[in-house]
Amino acid sequence: MEKNKKEILKLIITLNLILGLYNLFLFSQNFLIFNLLVGSANLGVWVFFRDMKLIPILMKYNKIRNHH
Repeated sequence: MEKNKKEILKLIITLNLILGLYNLFLFSQNFLIFNLLVGSANLGVWVFFRDMKLIPILMKYNKIRNHH
C-alpha cells in the first residue's frame, strides 16, 4: 500500500475514534440509541484497524474471494 494511502487511512481511523467518543458523549447526554450505535460502530472500527495489521489480511481475502 502506498505511503500516502496509509496516512489517509490512519487519519480516517483517528476520525472514527473522535466521532465514536463524541457520539458516546451525546448518548450520555440525550440517551438516543442512534448515538450509542454509531459511537460503538466507530469505536469498533478504531479498535480493529488501529494497528493496520488487519488491512492486508482483508485485502488478501478479498483478492482470493474475487478470484474464484
